[in-house]
Amino acid sequence: MAEYDYIIFDADHTVIDFDADERRAFRAAFRVAGIQPTADMVEACWKFSAQNWGDLGLYNVHLPEIRARYHELYYIHVRDIMQFADAAYGLGAGRAEAERTFSEALAEAAHPVEDAPAVLQELSARYKLCVATNGLTFMQTGRLAALRPLFYRTFISEEMGCIKPDPAFFRAMTEQLRAPASRCLMVGDSLGSNIAGANAAGMDCIWFDRRGERLPPAYRVKAVITHLNELLEIL
Repeated sequence: MAEYDYIIFDADHTVIDFDADERRAFRAAFRVAGIQPTADMVEACWKFSAQNWGDLGLYNVHLPEIRARYHELYYIHVRDIMQFADAAYGLGAGRAEAERTFSEALAEAAHPVEDAPAVLQELSARYKLCVATNGLTFMQTGRLAALRPLFYRTFISEEMGCIKPDPAFFRAMTEQLRAPASRCLMVGDSLGSNIAGANAAGMDCIWFDRRGERLPPAYRVKAVITHLNELLEIL
């Protein structure tokens, strides 16, 4: 494989576990509203969140209209989640506090993906590691806090003013790193965001295929991994 100076990681579902973090945030929101959450309640809210993300079009990052409104829609998404929880479980007067607590809990240090700290620690001795993530600045900054010492730079879409896979996001990254795309390697789980963006930017990439799916022919990758520690054998 080619020589690289920078390894750029996606955040959610690549080095940090959004699903575990969101479930934690639901539990915190219910408790601050005076409700003891059950596993079924948390799971119902988590499933609604995934459905609502799709209903708002937030999976369709290839669409210009979604790229333009991504962060606005993210804030709407959080409000929709709390509206669902209120309607289903009666947050009542505690709804506003529950929404605030939910957002704050999502900004706490994240659960790392399996093997992420050890893999990042080893790779950081040989490469400059970066994070490139679509998300809200206050949430992603907090969630990445525990791993932050291992990263040379973090690129968060709300700060960047554009989202992956927009070519402007990748162009801004390489300009700030003062490095050509050929000296960077993107690692991520999302085909539509990470892999498509890297392909358009002329940047090599590795697909973190967490579900054991088949790579569609439209995408070009240097390698496919199913566990993060496989990077240590490749790089």
